[in-house]
Amino acid sequence: MTANRGTAAPDGGFGWVVVAGCAIINVFNQSLISVFGLMFADYLNTLGENAFGAALVMNICNVSLNFSGLFTGPIIKKFNARKASILGSLLTGGALAACSYATSMWQIILSYGVVFGFGLGLIQSSTFVAINSYFRYSKGKAVGLALAGTGAGQILMPLLVQFLLDNYDFRGATLIIGGLAFNGVVGASLLQPVEWHVKQASENVAENQPLLASPRNSPNDCKKQDSGWSKLAALMDVAILKNVSFLNLIIGLGLAYTASINFSLFFPYFLQKTAQLNMVHAAYCMTILSTTDLLTRVTVPAFVDKMKFTHRNTFLMAGLCLVIARSVMAEMRNLIALMITSAFYGIFRSITIVNQNLTIAEYCGENGLESMLPNALGFNMITKGVLVLSLGQLLGWFADFTGSYSLNLHAQNLLLVSTCILWLCEMFFKHKDTDKFADNKPVAHAYTRV
Repeated sequence: MTANRGTAAPDGGFGWVVVAGCAIINVFNQSLISVFGLMFADYLNTLGENAFGAALVMNICNVSLNFSGLFTGPIIKKFNARKASILGSLLTGGALAACSYATSMWQIILSYGVVFGFGLGLIQSSTFVAINSYFRYSKGKAVGLALAGTGAGQILMPLLVQFLLDNYDFRGATLIIGGLAFNGVVGASLLQPVEWHVKQASENVAENQPLLASPRNSPNDCKKQDSGWSKLAALMDVAILKNVSFLNLIIGLGLAYTASINFSLFFPYFLQKTAQLNMVHAAYCMTILSTTDLLTRVTVPAFVDKMKFTHRNTFLMAGLCLVIARSVMAEMRNLIALMITSAFYGIFRSITIVNQNLTIAEYCGENGLESMLPNALGFNMITKGVLVLSLGQLLGWFADFTGSYSLNLHAQNLLLVSTCILWLCEMFFKHKDTDKFADNKPVAHAYTRV
């Protein structure tokens, strides 16, 4: 039985083509969110909108992206990851094309904020589910290479957008970028279902590929699923929310994500207003951070897979290193020191990004919940959206209230520290319960021998 299970999934093979497809999608779609300000700032000014308007569009986009988790899981389960990623790429490309014809703020909010964000949400979940179905032992390396597409796009897209804006107007540049986003459909077409490439007979596939297997229901379960709500709950896998350990996991991931989003938002402000760097020197720090981030996505996940570290523990250790790096950075004012800390921050940030969804997949695998993975990713996205809206806005208010971006960096650390405390407490109590069971078991055996 174990041998069959080990050979059911390709664990590579065509899976590397799937990784390439995901990287293509990420280059032309995921990376675009980082050039929003560069692409839209001047045009929003012509519409009479200031920074508040730009922030409104981005916040709505983030809400749409994360709350799309309500729908991405059922869509992926009903259809498959390939079709979901194709739909996501069509939505992002179409949203940007629509933006090129926008003449008012509400049109940009609807097209970019709502449609583009929803498309990215579909892409994020579907690409990970596609990779997860192909890999067991090299999953971290595969996800890292796919996300390297996002890192490469974040380096190249600003240069391309600036070139297009210099040679075309806003409408022409946005229409071209929208056309490039449709290249995600090409990458998505490579995400062939894993059952097309399995090595065993179909009867083994159903047993060994949990993502493809249909749940086994007892007669009583069938009776309970007669109502519309029961069918909806089953489609969305609401039962996983009854697991306290899963809730603890996604809350911790959400807190870390909120800290990361706020760092990306306030890091340029910290460099220019607190560290008193000019725009060129600030760009140096940001470029170094992005470069080490990209290099880490390509190299470190393979090492983690080889050493067989758990993804949750890897995320936890990287999170602790981020706390240290951010705390040191908050007190730095020298360019060289800031460049060094930025490099280290990029390394550890990359590790947390790569291991975020991997931690969810690992949890589902350990608890026999592989069929719930699409919806588990969706619930994680919803949690991130709620925390960004609440705690993220609170961090923004704190920055305005104190006027100190150094204190804001320390406040972000509180969220990461909270993640570490939540997870370490759970690990401690689980270990304690295991020790109790182990202590009782030998006594029973000894008594039996007597």
